[in-house]
Parts: sequence; structure tokens; C-alpha cells
Amino acid sequence: MFSDWPSELVPQQGWGDEAAISAFKDAIPWTVGRDFVAGTAKHLAGSLGLTKPGPPIKSKIVHDKQLQVLMPALGHGLSFPLSEIDILRDCVSVYCEWLSALLPNPKSSVPGPILSDPNHYARIIINHFYYLFVPRGAQGPDVINRQAVLCHRVLRTLQNIAQNSPCLSEDTWQTLLLFLLHINSALLSPPTIKVPDESEGAPSSTLSLNFTGDVPEDAGEQLCERVLSVLFETWLLACARCFPPPPLWNALRESCQRWRHRVGLIDQWNRINFALTRKLIGFMYGPSFPEITISAEDDLNIIPTNMSRDCIAQVWYRILHIIGNPVDLSRHTVISKTPAFLKYAISSALVIEPSQHPCLQMLPSIFLSAMKGVSGLVDAFLGVPNTSLDNLNQKGRQISPSSSFSLSAECRGEDAARLLANGRPKCNSILHLFGPWLFEAALINCNLQASPGPQHKSDVGSNAGSGSRRPVSVFAGEGSRKSSDSSAPGDSHADRLANLTPQHFQSGRAEALGALCRIFCSKKTGEEILPVYLARFYIALHQGLRQSDPSVSASHHESGHSSSSRSHGIRNGICSETAASILVNGVDLFRLDLQGVVSLVPSVLGVLECVLPEGELNAPSHLPVTLLRRAATHVLLSILPLPLHFQGLQVKEVGSNSGERLALSHLRPQLVNLLTSALQVETDPANTQMLLGGLLFCVQDAALCEVMDSISQHNFSTDRDHNIMSSGASDTVSSHGDYNSLDESCEVLSDGSLGQVGSSNFSSAATSHATLTSATDGEVLPVLEDSDSAHALFVRAIYLVCHRLISSWKSDVNVSLAGLELLSGLARLSIAEQDGLECKRAVKWLCDYIAYQCSRPPRAHSKDLHSTIVAAFHCASVWLVAHPYLLQDKECLATVLEVVELGISGSKSQVKSSDAPRLKHEKELKPASMRVRDSAEALLSCVLSQVGTFPSVCGAESLSSLLDEMTLLRHCNTWGGSDQLTRDTAAQHFRYFVAQNSIMLALLEQPLGNHQDPQPTVTALIRGPFGRVAWTMQLRHLPRHKSSAKLYTVNPGRPLPTNDVGIKHNVKPKYFPESVERIPLCKADKSIPTLESVIMNDEKSALEHDKLLQILDHQIAFEESVRRQVERETSEYPDVETECVAPPLCLEFQTARLLLSHFGFLSLDALQESVESAVPSLVALDSSMAGFARDLDVLDTTNNRTVDTAHIFYVRAGQSAPQDIMSNVVSSSSVHPHFLEFLNGLGWTVNVYQHPGWTGLTSTAFTVTSPPYDGPVDVNHGGSGFSGRSHVLYWSDALSEIAFVVPSPTFGQPSPGHQPSSTNNINTVGFVLDQCDRVGGGGTGGGSGSERSDSLPPYDGDVETGSSISSHTSQISYGHGNENKNRKFGRQTSAMSCNDHKVFLVWLESFDDCYTFPANELLCETVTGLESSSWKDKEANVYIIYIHALTNGLFRIKLQGQNAKLNMAGPLVDGQVVSRRVLGTLVRQTALNMCRRRRLESDSYQPPHVRRKLRIQEMVQKYRYEMNEPEFYTHLFTSPLC
Repeated sequence: MFSDWPSELVPQQGWGDEAAISAFKDAIPWTVGRDFVAGTAKHLAGSLGLTKPGPPIKSKIVHDKQLQVLMPALGHGLSFPLSEIDILRDCVSVYCEWLSALLPNPKSSVPGPILSDPNHYARIIINHFYYLFVPRGAQGPDVINRQAVLCHRVLRTLQNIAQNSPCLSEDTWQTLLLFLLHINSALLSPPTIKVPDESEGAPSSTLSLNFTGDVPEDAGEQLCERVLSVLFETWLLACARCFPPPPLWNALRESCQRWRHRVGLIDQWNRINFALTRKLIGFMYGPSFPEITISAEDDLNIIPTNMSRDCIAQVWYRILHIIGNPVDLSRHTVISKTPAFLKYAISSALVIEPSQHPCLQMLPSIFLSAMKGVSGLVDAFLGVPNTSLDNLNQKGRQISPSSSFSLSAECRGEDAARLLANGRPKCNSILHLFGPWLFEAALINCNLQASPGPQHKSDVGSNAGSGSRRPVSVFAGEGSRKSSDSSAPGDSHADRLANLTPQHFQSGRAEALGALCRIFCSKKTGEEILPVYLARFYIALHQGLRQSDPSVSASHHESGHSSSSRSHGIRNGICSETAASILVNGVDLFRLDLQGVVSLVPSVLGVLECVLPEGELNAPSHLPVTLLRRAATHVLLSILPLPLHFQGLQVKEVGSNSGERLALSHLRPQLVNLLTSALQVETDPANTQMLLGGLLFCVQDAALCEVMDSISQHNFSTDRDHNIMSSGASDTVSSHGDYNSLDESCEVLSDGSLGQVGSSNFSSAATSHATLTSATDGEVLPVLEDSDSAHALFVRAIYLVCHRLISSWKSDVNVSLAGLELLSGLARLSIAEQDGLECKRAVKWLCDYIAYQCSRPPRAHSKDLHSTIVAAFHCASVWLVAHPYLLQDKECLATVLEVVELGISGSKSQVKSSDAPRLKHEKELKPASMRVRDSAEALLSCVLSQVGTFPSVCGAESLSSLLDEMTLLRHCNTWGGSDQLTRDTAAQHFRYFVAQNSIMLALLEQPLGNHQDPQPTVTALIRGPFGRVAWTMQLRHLPRHKSSAKLYTVNPGRPLPTNDVGIKHNVKPKYFPESVERIPLCKADKSIPTLESVIMNDEKSALEHDKLLQILDHQIAFEESVRRQVERETSEYPDVETECVAPPLCLEFQTARLLLSHFGFLSLDALQESVESAVPSLVALDSSMAGFARDLDVLDTTNNRTVDTAHIFYVRAGQSAPQDIMSNVVSSSSVHPHFLEFLNGLGWTVNVYQHPGWTGLTSTAFTVTSPPYDGPVDVNHGGSGFSGRSHVLYWSDALSEIAFVVPSPTFGQPSPGHQPSSTNNINTVGFVLDQCDRVGGGGTGGGSGSERSDSLPPYDGDVETGSSISSHTSQISYGHGNENKNRKFGRQTSAMSCNDHKVFLVWLESFDDCYTFPANELLCETVTGLESSSWKDKEANVYIIYIHALTNGLFRIKLQGQNAKLNMAGPLVDGQVVSRRVLGTLVRQTALNMCRRRRLESDSYQPPHVRRKLRIQEMVQKYRYEMNEPEFYTHLFTSPLC
């Protein structure tokens, strides 16, 4: 910078007023001069008042000539040997007191001439102080300490004057700065030495070269930190008050370059740089930019407050370059090329060349310290939080706070997610500043000549002559030969320079590589980096990845195995520092749009093979192995999609000059083997979950790719030579319909083989035949062919995950859940070569896993353990629904039912096949927990009702029948259709019973329009915990195929009469014996008066008696005529005049009674309360009571599957306002071309008014209503068509359903929360009765099952739409009286509390916008109606999946909000890169799994069937008929309308 300016650093012999002092010394002898100086100094020091009490004596020096005599003497005294320490102390004391003349309040002992011209005499004093700091040669530590005390006092005095003096002139400032430069040169320029203890008899003039780096014993090393700190702090003061001229800056630069062998120089350089950078960043980027943390209070005030911004910028840039090129610290020949080193080499008999001095052994640590300083400055400009000077002092720091944050599994909050400042400078700007140093440091000891072949196949660890390393001449040659001849015995040249091999500078090189990686990984979306920087960066990374550890190289060289080692590192689990630094700091390299970065894949892959498959990894000591493996896992996940995405792309590896190119598709088997091998040896839970996510992605990507290759109309081209940065449109089909069908039908993966390929089999060509061996117990797995095919991957994944689940993952809840989620994803994949045996094994392993977990000792049972069992039951349900043929296997069916029995009852009926089975009533009902029992019941229901039948004829949108009371009644024979039919009216025609306190029967005894063949018919609506079904049953005496045949003739003919009917006896019954009239009456008989006596005594009674007799006579006559008629008709049989006709058909059968009787519900035991339950087995409900129809609606809207909602937002670059974000989806022209394709990959489109399933809003869910408006939907919308006003995206399977809503602004249309009028509500079943045959195909596809909010709250027409609704309070009151108000049933906690979380899917045009996304402001747009009443009063849990489209056609994923105990829901992983074909599927599965894990963690969650059961029990308590057995039987014979 100042090369054209002369340096003002004159030779030391001409400094310090040498002429005057030399004249004094030459004028008198030494002894006389010593006595004169001692007396003078003692006298002057005594007058200062420092040694004896009393005030200082006023100085008697009044003339300049007096000072001209005294000051040379005092200056001469400062040059005395350290043995004259008292004289030196007095001289220092006098001069320090005299310098107070420059302060505002000078001491009284200061001579008058000095007070009159303080700057002149201060310059003289400062010059004389130089002699105090000049080293006195070899001295003992005690003597050096005495000198250091005096030097410290002088430095404090000068520093105080520089800070507080108001009258320092420009010349004085320059003199002070020159003085500090000269004393630093005198102390620091010579090589560091260590003096042996004189007590050991060593001569004082001899220097020992046995340098060990212990506590220094030369004055320079002891004073180094102090003199340097005073120099830099004073220099900063001078810059603020009297800016140094260019010659002084040149002198400082030249001096610092001569002191670079001192550790203290780099420490002070870093300290000043950080202080200046803190000020510089503060005014350049504003207060919101993260500032450097400086812990020391003195360092906070090191920069003068009056220094202007321009001055700070100038000083910062000059100080930054003051030591020259920091990379020179790795070149000891350059550092030792100074006069001081040359002088030492000439005078020493043991050192031949300056570069052989032992003190240069410290250069590796000095170089590392300098690189840490540069790296810290890079972090400061990037805005990395917690950047501080203290971090530089950490041992082996090659990990910045940004890298440690991004690799931390615990740091997932929103604050910690912002790793880099949003307003940070561009990469090019930082590279302009630090790039030359960092690139040069990263390429230390690298041979940049192109290798003859592909580097990933070359050998490493060979000797220097092989060309793998640049030979360093200073370590061999003539100097070495001379040294061997002249060195002392036992102290060879090689031993002294052992630490100066180039490999020992690898720590600093690794620091530089880490800083470069962080710079390039800070690239913003759309930012351009100069090609020259990219090229140099790729070369540096390639060299850093291929450089092996020195100890490894040596060991391999000695063992003769150098040719077998890989160029990217040694395979025996050893990772070099440079490679580790690249992995840890460059996790985002393949997640950014860096042009040509795929050329690094072969190099990176070689390092990953050193890190991931090895169980015993030898990592750098300062770097945790777990963190290194996590970084390697991140990198692996980011390159997994490349081979299939760029199938035909040929890449040329960096550093190769051959014409050979490598196809990325050839690396896929190697990547797959690496992934499975890493899973087998990984022990960290977070790393394992990440690897599981990558494994599921591999299988799904392969399966979809194979299907699309076979059935898509535009298959992938075999010669993909398109540009790397192309959009990748060929990765998926264009038709949304085809995309949906592929996405939904291809969610089942093939079985690949499990296990791990041996380390030696990880070649780039990948094995087509691989013997897989389990790392746990040595189980040999099947030999695979085409190991990267979907089927092979499917088998391998099943083996690996199931085996690890049972062997080593069962104790970790998060890993177990991740493994079960992966198995669920595999179950839904569709593969051409379906292997039923592998699927059967998967189900068998799941059952074994459940059995093992349930059998663990009681102390091991916890909420987490039961969560894994619940998840395993769910996974088994997914497998059986996706593969119904498994239940046709008797062994598989028995295994499933056995584990269901275990879950429900807590034990198996037959533990061993040889044991006698125990019956149900013999076992004690003791399940592991209620959650486990509920999950087992759900699996049993799934086996009985869903396996093989899903989707039903009603479509995937509904598991229940779409028929209800109103629909059935409209089709009855007795329904005229004239009256308005309501739910209350329809309920009156049904009989309602509840069986087993959990199943509601609605029985309709009227036939459904069947006049041709009337039979005893009953229609039953059965509402149970798992849904609603409709059955029509007829009582037939013959099979249906025989009922049409008439078994009697039409005219059978009259039978012949016969009179032989026997003898008929007409016997009249007698009610009393004949002797009764002969019994005499007693007085008691006469106590009641006779009728005659009463009539005779009362005229009125006589009249009434006459009327009664007339009535009796009339009735007797009528009955007699009737009797005679009957006798006549009956007594004349057979009569030839009477026709024999068939009786009329019976139309009243009381079929409800028949049905209940046939099923055994009408026994006396069933109608009575039992010990187990206070409710009888059969209870009749009163449907005429108020509120019955409403509660019936509540039960029907309580879904029997989990329901979830995900809200989708599109964020354009730079947007952070909610309204702007929602406006993006109005038009397709304002969104990414792949955004709509992504939406269609999430599910299928449904109309919310004609959709019987979940719609994302309670007001439109599970009902069909008339649309409130008939406005057309814009076909060119950008996603607003799925806002929930008319359509949403929907997906479901047998266990769960999810709606995807795209919120958009309203333009005069009703909001999605608009509640339609109740008069327009038409139940879904009534609307689709005539269309049942056409509905069956609706909504095909499987998907990721999950659980979340399971039901809807009751609809209350009086409740406003916007109010929060809770359908289930913690304490439910039942019944009519006060006695039932506090009665509780089942789980008492609210199931709605686990619905207070949201899932956002956010598409980002610029990745940096994820840090400013207004999630909390958008919560008001995502209300579904399922939230609890306190939802708005507390902070909601928001899970966000960010999706960023890269220019190469891949997609980068970022997850936010997974900070709960059961975190990291898969299969997507934070930072993962996925392909276009699987984006929708993986995002949907992750959203579902997020919700499901949230429910597993919630203590108040109730499964859907439990909530439905509680609803039924609630209705029993409210509407139960209180009847005894006779009354119940009488009720059966009564018409429901009576």
C-alpha cells in the first residue's frame, strides 16, 4: 500500500539521542560516569516524593543548560546493565514524573524549562526511554522480570499521556509512534530464545536450541503482548488526533512483517481488527445488523469515540493489511528472511540457515491464529450471531457459530434459524476483501497440475516424488546436509524441524476452507458470483477433499499400502481436518444454485465414504464425531436426487486433464450403499432420522421414476445433455391428471435389500450383486440384483429398518417413530414387482415389535414407549389396507389378531403353540395403557371393515354410509312426500336402541318400496365408534333364489266334505260348587245390606237401578245374537256353500322386535344392569325429546378418521406483508410454473358444497349445501381456486384425511368461514342416494396416514360463525337430573387442545424470505373451527415447510417449528433437496406426520373412535327410556309414531 513511501524506521544505532549520550560516555571513565549518574538520578528521584513521605520538592532546575547536562546522564543511565537496577529505577522515575508536564495538571517537581516547552523535552525523554527496552543479552528470569517492571511503568506513563494530554504536537506524536516501533523492533525482531538456568552451570553467553515452547525467558517474549497492545492502542489514538503520515504507516507495516514469528502480534492484530470491524459494521449496515461480541471492557473502548467514520474505514483497511499476506506465516523461509534471523544464523554455531531456527516451530499455531482472525472477520460481515474474539481462542476452531447452529438438532426456533444477516454484503464483495488470502491459504502444499485420470480413482499417500504433493525445498537439500554435519550429538536438524512439515499447517488451511465455504453458502437467491471465484473455490475444495491426514499418510506409507488408499482420504474411518472443515461449513453447497457444483460430487462422495459407513470414526480432536457425521449426512441428502435428476449428464471431475467423464447416474448405487451403510452404524438419534428421511426419498424417487419411464407419454430422454441450470421440466409429466395418478398410485416402494455393503464395495460403479450383512448380529441378507432399482431398494429398506427397530432403535422414541413413518411410506408405494413375501415379513416384524414393547418390564413403560406402540399399530393398519391380500395368509392373519388381542387385553391367549389357549373370560383385562388398547381396537376395526374394501362405493371421501334417516324415509312405501321432511320428523319413524353402550341402532320397520314380494323387512342404521353403516334385512323362510317359485296351485279345487268330526260336548262352566247355596248365612254375611233394601229405601237409587237393568238387558240380547251367529257359522262346517280361500297377506311384522330377538338382545339379562356396567346391554332411546336430532347430527359429524388442514402460501421475492402474500395466488402468471403442479400433487380437487369429507372448515365439512353464489371459478388462478370458498385440495386414506387450503384475498365473495343458512342444508346422503353407483370411483389414491383432530364440534345455529367452538369439555354432564351433573365418562381431558397447531406450506421464490415470513400475522386466515376457546389467547404452534425451487429443477426444503419433544417428523429433513416428481407426496406425508406426532405428544388427545363412543354414551344418558322389563316389552309392540 505504501511501497512508494520511504520508511521512517531508521537504524536502531541512530535512535535514542545516541550522539549526546555517546559524548557523555566518551568524556569520562565508566566508573566515574556510573557514580555521577547514580548520584544524579538518586538526588532527582528523592525530590519527587516517591521514596519518602512528604510532598514533592519543587525542582531547582531553571535553565535549559542544566537539562542539557542532566538529561544525557539520565539517558546514559537507562542503558546500564540490569545489574544496576536501582539506577535504572531512579532514572525511570525521574523521567516519568517529568513527562507529567504534558498532562493538564503537571507535578510540582517538573523543571521549569520542561513546563515551558514540554513537547521538546518530551521527545528527548521518549528517545532516551528506548535504551531501557533494549535487550541486555542472555539474562536470568529474575533479572528479566525486573526490567519488565520498569518497562511496564514507562508504557503506562506514555499511554496515559497519549490518552489525556491536550498539548501533544504532531512531532511529539510521530516521536511517540516511532519510539513504540523501535522498542517493539528491539524486543520482537530477534528470534525467540530460551535461556538455560545459570544454576545448572551453563555459560550465560551460550544460547540453547532445545526450544520447547515453554514459558519464555527473553524480555521480548515477556513484554511482547504489552508493547504490542500499547503500540496499536496508541496508534489508534494518533489516528483520531493526528493521523500518521504514509512513511509511518510503511514503517509499521515493515516492522510488523518482521515480528510475525511472535504469537502476540497475531493476537493483537486480531484484537484490533475485531474492534475496528465492530465499529465499521455498525455504521455501514445499521444497528439491526448483528454486531461482534467483545467481552473485555477495555476492548470496547479501544477505538476513540471522536474517530470519524472515514477515519475508521481507512484505519480498518490499513490495519487489516499491516502484517502483509497472512499466508506467508505458513512459509518459514519467508518469515525468517529478516536481518535479526540472519544475524542469529551468522552468530550461532548450531543454526546454519535462518529458516532453521527452533522458534519457527510456532508458525503452525500462529498461522492458525491468523486464519481464525480472518475467518472471524468473514463471519462478522456475514452477520453470523455470537461472533466474538473469544471464539478465536477455542482449540482448533474450524466451525463458526453459523455452522454449529445449522447442524444443531436442538436449535430449531425461529430466532436460532436466522443464521446469517438479511442485509449482509454479497459474496463477491467479501471475496474481494478476503478472497486472495483465503484461496491461497486453502491451496497450501497443493499440486495444482491436473492429474492424469479421474481424481476419485487416484491414489494418495505416496511419497513426494509421486507428484501428489509439491516438494518443499527448505526441508531438504544443502541446508540439511550442513546441519547434519554441524549439529550437536543427539540434536539433529530433522528433530528440531519436525513440526514444520507442510502437513502441520493443515489446521490453518482447514480454517480458510471453512471460511470460503461459509462465504459461498451465504449466497442469496439470484445472486451472481464471479466465475473466477467459483473456479478457484472448486479447485480449493477439490484439493481440500483429496488431502489426507499426515499421520495416515505416514502410516500407510510405512505399511506399503499407499496405493490402496483413496484420494479423498483414507478409508479406515479417518477424516482429514480440511475435509472435515469443508463438510461442516459447506452443508449448503449443493442446496444453492452454484453453477457447476455437480463437478464436485465425485470428490465429496469419496469423503462421505470415509465418514458415514465407519462406526469408529477418527475425526479431528476439536470436532465432535456426531457433528461431523451430521454434516456429512446433510451433504449426502443434498446430492441424493442428482443421479436420477441428471441421468445422462456427464461431468468432468475437477483437476483431471483426461477426456474421461463420469455419468452422474453411475453414482447412484454408490450413494444408495452409502446411505444404507450409514444407517447401520449410526447411533445419534438426529442423524438416524435424517438418514431415514433420505432412504424413503430414494425409494419413492426410484419407484416414481420407473413408473414414469414406463407409462408417461414423454419419458425421460436417455441422452440428457441439457444445461445443468435448466428448469428440469422433463422430470415430471405436464398433465395434472397424470401427475396425480402417478403420485397417488406410486406410493408403495419396492423391497430392496437391507443391510450394509462392505466398505470395500463402495466403488463408483456400484455393485450389481451385493451381499448385504447386518452390522448388528451378522445376519446374512439376500443377494440383490440391480441394487438401485425400486424393488431392490424396497426390500433393502424393509430389512434394514425392521431389523434396526427391533435390535437397537426400540429404546429411542424419536428414531422409532421415524422408522415407523418410513415403513408407512413404503407400504403405500406401488411397484410393478410386488413381493408379497417381503410385505408379509414387514407385517410380522411390526407385530414382533409391538409384542416386544408390550412385554418390557413395568418400570420401562412410559408415555414415550406407548407412543411407539400406538404408532406401530397405525403402521400395521397402513400395511394391511395397502396390501389386503396379506390377510388371506392364515399365518399372517393369526399374527395380526394375536397382537390385537395383546393390545386390547394385555396378554395373549396362547403364548406358545404348545400351550393350551385361554378363553376370554379366563383372562384379566389389563392392557398396557388405554392408548394402546384404543390403537389395537382401531387395528381390529380396520381389519374387519376396511382391508380389501377401501375405497368403498361411496368413495375415499367417506368411510361411513351416505344414507341417513331422511333419505331412507323418502324411499319408504308409506312416505307421501307432501310434507317438508326434517331430521326431527324423520327420527320419529325410527326406533333407536343402544347396544353394549357403544353401538346405536336406528331401526325402520317400513319396507323400502318393495310391493312385489313383501317380506318382514327392517332397515337398520348402525352408528358405532368406527362410523355409520346402513343395512336392510328381510326374514325369509326360503333362500332368495327359491322365493320366486310358487309351491301351491292357483285353483287347488274344493275339498270333499266329511261329517266325521267327532262328538261335540256342550259343557257350561260352573264358577261355584252347587252346594254353595245350602250353606247358612252368618251375621258377617248380613253386614252388607242387600240391593233390594237399598233400592226400597231410596227413590233415586231405584230409578238408576231400573236404567242399569235396561242397559244390561240390551247388552245381553246383543251378545246372545252374536253368539248364535257365531255358533251358526261354526257349527255348520263342513258346508258345501262355504268357499275355502287363502288368508290375506300379513303386512305388520314388528320387525324391530324380531331383529332384536334373533340377535339375542331381548333376554332378561340383556335388559338388566350388570356388575361391569350400570347401563344394560340394550337401551331404548326416546327420539321425541328435544335436541335428539341435533345430537344425532353431532354424532354423524364426529369423524371416524383423523382430519388435518394445511394452508399453502406463495411468497414472492422480498415480500413480508400478509396481504401481498395472499394476493400472489390470484393469477397463474404471478406464481412459479411448478407451483400449480405441486398443488395438484398434494391431492385431488373437491367442491366443498358437494364433498362429504373434511374441507378445512367446519361450516362446510361433512355436508352438502347449496352454493351461496354461482360465480365462475377462474381457470387461470394461481391457487386461489383452492381457497375453500368453492374448492379445496383433498387427500384421504382409510385412517386419515387432510385438506389443503390456499388462502387468498376476498373480492366481494363470501369468506370461507361463511355459514350457510340452515334451511339450505341438505345432508350429503340425501343428495347422493341416486348417484351411489357413480361415486365409487371418487378420490383414488393412497397416501401417508396420520392422525390429528378427529372430529368436528357440534353445530349450533345460535352460535356465531367466528366464535371459537369446543365440542368436548373436560367434564361432560349427562342426564336430566342433578344426580348426573358431575358424572364423568372415559377420558375427561379436552381432545380439542391438540388442535391448536397449524401447518403451513410456504413456497419461496427467495430462500432468505423464510426468515421474514409473517406466520403469526397469517394465523387469522387459517381458522378452521376446530380451535379451542383459548386458542387466540396463547401462541399457536406453527409447523412450516418451506419449499424453494432451485434453478436446476430441484427443490430445497426447510422445516421450522419442530421444537417439541417428539420432533423431526419425516420423511422430509431440514435442508434436504428433493426432486420434482416426489415433492407433493413427501410434503403431504411430512405434514401428516407432523400433526400425528403432535397428537402423540398431547396428553388430551382422544382417537376418533373414542370420541364417537363418548358421543353415543352421552346420548344414552340424555335420551334413555327409564323402563323396567315389562314396559320395555310393551314398548316393542307399540308403533314408534304412537
